[in-house]
Amino acid sequence: MGISHEYHSTHGRRRRSKAGTGLRLAGVIAAILLLSLAVTAILENGEKQSEAVQQSPAAGTAANILAPLPMQGDTGASAADSTGGTAGEGSGADDAAAVTLEQFGPARQAAGAYQIKAYDSSVIRQPSCGQVDLSYFSDAALLGDSLTVGFSDYSINLGGALICGYTGVGPDAIVNRSAVKSSVRGSEVAMDVLTAAQPKKLYILLGTNTLTTLGAADRFLAYYGQMLDQLRQALPGCVIYVQSIPPVRPQAAAEKPGLASDVLRSVNEQLAKLAADKGCVYLDLWETFADENGNLKEMLAAPDGVHFSAGNGYGAWVTYLRNHAKYSASNSWTMGSAYSAE
Repeated sequence: MGISHEYHSTHGRRRRSKAGTGLRLAGVIAAILLLSLAVTAILENGEKQSEAVQQSPAAGTAANILAPLPMQGDTGASAADSTGGTAGEGSGADDAAAVTLEQFGPARQAAGAYQIKAYDSSVIRQPSCGQVDLSYFSDAALLGDSLTVGFSDYSINLGGALICGYTGVGPDAIVNRSAVKSSVRGSEVAMDVLTAAQPKKLYILLGTNTLTTLGAADRFLAYYGQMLDQLRQALPGCVIYVQSIPPVRPQAAAEKPGLASDVLRSVNEQLAKLAADKGCVYLDLWETFADENGNLKEMLAAPDGVHFSAGNGYGAWVTYLRNHAKYSASNSWTMGSAYSAE
């Protein structure tokens, strides 16, 4: 019996179906291979370009930099074009000077272009930090010349501080243990008085009576350093405040050239460094007493242009001292002050 037509037809369709499936599979595989080759080629090309950029010398063009750092230096026609110039008008944009890698990035620091904060009185001086109550000065002493004498003569309230003011005195008299005259206690040796009292804070203001003539600064500063050493030894644990020599009025400086503004500024700079070297606190009275020209403010001056007025002058001094105490949690801060309980 022969094979039927139906068998032949079915067998033919199966062979054609298998052949079509094979062709489609081969096409998919070929497409995948082509896609893989394309991706590989793109990646290799990218790596080559990256290596070329990395290996390019510093003088190469910056064409491949997508986000360059701020440019420095003169970029020639390119710079002119970027600022609205006419780099491309005469010879075309292609003739503009190329921007090189040397013109990108931070500029090289030129000698002298940088600034270093000097270690001077503006750095050393005690900043304002809250305000202490007058009771803060109950265990303090003031050592000075006729400016300090004013606290006694004008009965200025400074919380019961010990006033060691002596007219015409300089640091040499303290170092040499000379007999000096107090307007309250009579003749005494200042170092003995301070040693017996053992104050917890000592405020020094000397120099106005000593520096009346030019050329006296070196001797004054030498004795001042010795005085601080002796006081440090005699008063262990005491906070020593070195106050700057205050300015005077112009007419006083004309009569006493050693008290001219520029001379006093120079001496005070050295006093600030001396205070820092000796572990003392430097107080810059010029913040309160000097005007814009470096002279004693007229409203704070006594008629002689050197001393302070009884009201405004000493009031400003007391306020300054209260606002520039060295910080301590145990300080008697006034209510509403930066470090008070409220």
